[in-house]
Amino acid sequence: VPSELARRRPDIRQAEAQLHSATAQVGEAVAEFYPRVTINAGFGFQSLSFRDLGFWNAKTWNVGPSISLPIFQGGRLRGQLELRHAAQQEAAITYRRTVLGAWHEVDDALTAYRDEQMRRDSLQRQVASDQRALDLARDQYRHGMVTFLTVLDAERQVLGAQTDLTGSTGALSRDLVQLYDALGGGWESAFPERMPARVPMAARG
Repeated sequence: VPSELARRRPDIRQAEAQLHSATAQVGEAVAEFYPRVTINAGFGFQSLSFRDLGFWNAKTWNVGPSISLPIFQGGRLRGQLELRHAAQQEAAITYRRTVLGAWHEVDDALTAYRDEQMRRDSLQRQVASDQRALDLARDQYRHGMVTFLTVLDAERQVLGAQTDLTGSTGALSRDLVQLYDALGGGWESAFPERMPARVPMAARG
């Protein structure tokens, strides 16, 4: 089963998103330790005479950097970083737990589906074998080789096998739905269901 299929599950996607968010917050907390440099720009007028304010030589420009150092915030920043690391570790644990739990569900559902599929295949062979035995019993009865009780017993065998086959087909459909849910959907082409061939009901002769 490709791992991309299981990642379609909403619980895995949510846990993965929380882990990415927690990791990004760690990066933001680390960035707080570095100095911040900003560029400030100003524009104004400077003149000794009010009449000169409209001329270009009276205009002034002011451009310069501004540096902010987190010198006195070391304790707060370290505490914030530790909290972010703890949140990231918790998110990572939750993600791993979610993935492992999902794969257990997938494995259980896949095993149940394959086992029931093998059981249904066996029941199909059993129905075919019992039908041949019924045909033989009817032929022998027509030739006076066996009593009608033998035919009735063969019919009961066929009907019982057909009932079991019908139940197995229903169980296989339910297992298929559980496997679909465990994988989050979108995998029909990977696990097509093999429907059994039509088996004629035994007719009393």
